Amino acid sequence: MLATLASPSSPALAAAAQSGQPAAATAPAAATAGQADPKTVVTFAWGGSLASQMPTLPMFREYGMHATFFVASGLVCLLSQAECQKSSPYLSLGDLRKISADGDEIGGLSVLHERLTGLPTAEAKREICDDRSNLYRWGLRPTDFAYPFAEVNRGLEALTSECGYNAGLGAGDLQGAGLCGTCAWAETIPPKNPLDVRAPIEVNSVRTTWSASTFESVVKGAQQHGGGWVVFTIHDLCPANCALGVTAPILGSVLKWLHGQSGRGTVVETMRQVIGGPLRPPVSGPAPRALPPSGVFNATLAKAKGSRPSCFQEAEYGGTAATFSYDPAGGLHGSGAETVRVTKSGSGNAKLLQKLDLGVCAPSVTSGRAYTARVWYKSSSPTRIEMYRRTSIGGWGYWVTSPPFRASASWRLASWTTPATPPGTAALSFGLTATAAGSQVTTTDYSLKIAKSHRALILLAGLLLVILAAGLITHGHYRYVRYNRAEAAADAAAEAEAAGLEAAAQEAANSQPAGPPVVSPPVVRPPVVRPPFIPPPAVRPPVANSGAANSAVNSGADQPPAADQRMAGQRAARAEPANDEGATAQFPAQPPA
Repeated sequence: MLATLASPSSPALAAAAQSGQPAAATAPAAATAGQADPKTVVTFAWGGSLASQMPTLPMFREYGMHATFFVASGLVCLLSQAECQKSSPYLSLGDLRKISADGDEIGGLSVLHERLTGLPTAEAKREICDDRSNLYRWGLRPTDFAYPFAEVNRGLEALTSECGYNAGLGAGDLQGAGLCGTCAWAETIPPKNPLDVRAPIEVNSVRTTWSASTFESVVKGAQQHGGGWVVFTIHDLCPANCALGVTAPILGSVLKWLHGQSGRGTVVETMRQVIGGPLRPPVSGPAPRALPPSGVFNATLAKAKGSRPSCFQEAEYGGTAATFSYDPAGGLHGSGAETVRVTKSGSGNAKLLQKLDLGVCAPSVTSGRAYTARVWYKSSSPTRIEMYRRTSIGGWGYWVTSPPFRASASWRLASWTTPATPPGTAALSFGLTATAAGSQVTTTDYSLKIAKSHRALILLAGLLLVILAAGLITHGHYRYVRYNRAEAAADAAAEAEAAGLEAAAQEAANSQPAGPPVVSPPVVRPPVVRPPFIPPPAVRPPVANSGAANSAVNSGADQPPAADQRMAGQRAARAEPANDEGATAQFPAQPPA
């Protein structure tokens, strides 16, 4: 009966697998002499998010087994399945959905598969929480987490729980492949610390070479020492034995052997089946920190960690090899500077980039906006600004490259405005490239700012013109309406006055006695008689000092001669207009000439 309960086909174990509850609750945990073998659970944990893992699905299905695939969501290919197979070494979103549909477990592995122990707390939380949120958004239900590179501490355990996971997987804390001779042979069920599940070292790591017998020896050790839980951590399915990977023949041999161990109480389950627990809601990581005015953290390369500027990383692509050297005072005005020297050329290039992270160093941007990138440089050959973008999922990828900037032996500014960032862009990173063997480029003083949009200025000017025209039209219309109202009021007043006069005249006419109309005689005014016009006399020139004239003057005579009297009378007559009554106005006599 005990053997039946320990069998993988038993109803109790099947129910545990369906519910996700710990299998330990339905099976004995230890064996004594003469009793059935203790239960041993084996889990295959696939890390690295590599597409090469997909051929293992039918291998597990052949024996009715399932595995756990830990996924770094920032590495997942989001293109079409055909494009992903051509261009990406990582699992696609379609692959994840197929894995889940086949009954395998999808767990978290951080967004970018970075070492979490050396990160600030906020960045580590973004890596763990945002990864789980991404998986949850894709319709998956992650409940377990694997620490990248099996590096874990108390702080990461707490973050793993805060982000909604029920368990976290480590490695290297159990015996395996001849290492850690003082360690236990298996993890307990349930684990002593679910947030740091113990496991042997990763397959083909720490200078070990695994064969099918290596896997079998680890499981036999657990069987012989009271059973428990053994987790094999693998990253790749390789044509030949490779680091952290296994070949298809070795994996097939191990699965076949494990299937034959079912009679000894040994089963293969996912991590979720062993741990169980509820599905908790996703938790968002902290927002990225605010950018400085330059748009780039440590823009002058003044701060450094050892020989590397803080918030920057060295990058080599396409087989290109280079050396990187930092000078804390080699830049403009004593700022820091970094020199990249290419030692081996390939299909790619080498450069210094702002660190490709989730919010500590990479400059955050807004999708749909263009940005102007600037950096001061000296270069032995033409160079270009190469730009990378981070998506809203958290993954990084190459975006666009600028036109070339000429070589310069003295400091020169490279400035370039990008196209509008694609939808879903959350951050950018850029650097100046060095390509040919023997070439070098030295950089300092980086900046990244929103580009001024001439189109926006034109639209704004047009909008202002429309507003001004609308204001003028409104003002003119108001004046026109006011004038019309005033004119209408004046017309109404005139009409009212005319109506009043007409009414008064009618009333006066009605008050006269009946009879013939009275005709008033016309008023006859006498004609106005005006004297004829007589021109003024000619002015005589003064007479020379004659004796008669002198005598007349000196004699004091005040009467003018007769002719002068007549002229005076005529002038007086001209100055006396007649009034309507016939009276003549009296004016004083004209003074003597």
